[in-house]
Amino acid sequence: MKRVAATVLIALRAIVLGVSAAARCAEGADKEDPSVVADFAARDALPQSTDPVSAWPTLKGWGPHAAAYPVVAVPSGQDPVAWKRARVIAVARKYLGLPYRHHHVPDWEPSGEADPHKAGKGLDCSNFSAWVYNYGLGLKFTSDIAQQADGATAPGRKLSAGEAFAPGDLLFILKGDRTCVSHVVIYIDEGHIIDSHAEGVAVRPFVGWYTSHLSHARRLLE
Repeated sequence: MKRVAATVLIALRAIVLGVSAAARCAEGADKEDPSVVADFAARDALPQSTDPVSAWPTLKGWGPHAAAYPVVAVPSGQDPVAWKRARVIAVARKYLGLPYRHHHVPDWEPSGEADPHKAGKGLDCSNFSAWVYNYGLGLKFTSDIAQQADGATAPGRKLSAGEAFAPGDLLFILKGDRTCVSHVVIYIDEGHIIDSHAEGVAVRPFVGWYTSHLSHARRLLE
């Protein structure tokens, strides 16, 4: 009985800590510098793809490919690296709740798709990470998960083992059997990441599979 009670107390403590951490994360979003989101409306008016919208209903597979967004100028008086990191997190949060879908751009909806898990708008993990940097900073790179993780087209640099993570770093996660990288997330802080996974884009605790199957990280901003 004592052992059961202790287990319950541990579980309750974990829940409380999780709620507190989420609240701190939300509080950080409330204190966001207005300059990092000031041009979102203008960027939303830009075409998401080089494929004309009129042609989108005829497209299959992963849909239209993403257009290259213009490079963003850091406002005067701002620390460039810190501002860009905050910008990446702000853009990622912009898409909270967007469903998980194998699409290149967030607004594409496959025509005539009956499967509810494939119909509608959305982005998968590596298209989400690529979209955030493209939309947010005008930094366009591959959305292929394997090429994003390693190789000649991989963005940024691979962090050394033990090197501390920073907001905006891309963290690559291994499959359950650890044979290859199968997922990518954007690091927020020591307790949180944001990714498109399962039901869609969400801020999630940096625990469990995200840490036990972490392969490596890449830094694009420094």
